[in-house]
Amino acid sequence: MKIVIFGLTNGYRHDGGRMLRWRALIQALAIRGHRVVAVERTGPDAAIPWTIPGGDVLSYADWDAVAVDAAAQADDAGVALVLAHGSDARAAANLVRNSKAVRRALYDPEAPVSLTALEAGETVGHLPADGLGGFDMVLASCGGPALERYRAKAGAEAVVPLYPWIVPEADKPGDFKREYLGDLCCIVDGPDGIREGLGRFFIDPAQRLTRRRFALVGTDLPDGVPRASNILTFPELDPAEHANVLASASLALTLARDDERRIGWCPSDRLFLAAACGAAIVADHWEGLDSFFEPGREILVAAQTDDVTTAMMLPRNHLTDLGRRARKRVLSEHSAERRVQELRSILDLKGGGDD
Repeated sequence: MKIVIFGLTNGYRHDGGRMLRWRALIQALAIRGHRVVAVERTGPDAAIPWTIPGGDVLSYADWDAVAVDAAAQADDAGVALVLAHGSDARAAANLVRNSKAVRRALYDPEAPVSLTALEAGETVGHLPADGLGGFDMVLASCGGPALERYRAKAGAEAVVPLYPWIVPEADKPGDFKREYLGDLCCIVDGPDGIREGLGRFFIDPAQRLTRRRFALVGTDLPDGVPRASNILTFPELDPAEHANVLASASLALTLARDDERRIGWCPSDRLFLAAACGAAIVADHWEGLDSFFEPGREILVAAQTDDVTTAMMLPRNHLTDLGRRARKRVLSEHSAERRVQELRSILDLKGGGDD
């Protein structure tokens, strides 16, 4: 079956690993005999060339220059799938749902952001202005009770979860590096929606435990991070170093954004990455977390500052066992290979062997 996927990017250094994850998923589809055409926008950084066995990569720098060719590809597809992300999200979504593809689908990787905006009566920049009618299936990065609210607010015919995933060949334990040495590390995507959690679960523990080292990593770090001798900040660190940061800390704090916590059932890329790297994780609590990792055995859960400081006092072998179990769980249930199996089932994709 021919599958055309829109909304991919190449040449964006800080893309949160999106390019890597989608390439792994596409390669797994191709291995199963599907002919995949990837439509990707090239960014300002150096593009990383790639090929798809039996498929094609349609790269562009300007949407108008590729729209006609992209529409022809979609019209000839068994499935046209748009990743609702980036500056071309609306244009690509409209192209897909107006195409002659046998099945038309949209994946919203920012479903918590979308639902929060829709419930507030605001427009969502990465979704069609008139809603999601016209798609045979909508895939959302969240699950649980919020899916029905999402379907109703977005005007979708059907919504199912497609949670984030990891790539085992790339998302794996890193190397210890002394410059990242810490008792607690935290990797963030930006300041939005994490200030309260960062204060309660990272800054407050650092101010209590002044002899412990704390490492904070991420672009555009939130305001209000105190300048203290025991808090190390890495605002411009290459994402390729994240695994090494996790390997150099005793414990990794993962924070849900405010919208993710309010909606629930929204595991983040950061959570799955930390688990894939074998880090011992302490996470702030949100509904559905225990469906992804078992609290106390695979992950530690914090509701208040004391929970984090107590976790930091646990024996190293206990933390090592936590990380080992979390890695085993994420490799088993949240890999690109597993998501391909789910996607084939959701879209009723035929051909290329059994899953």
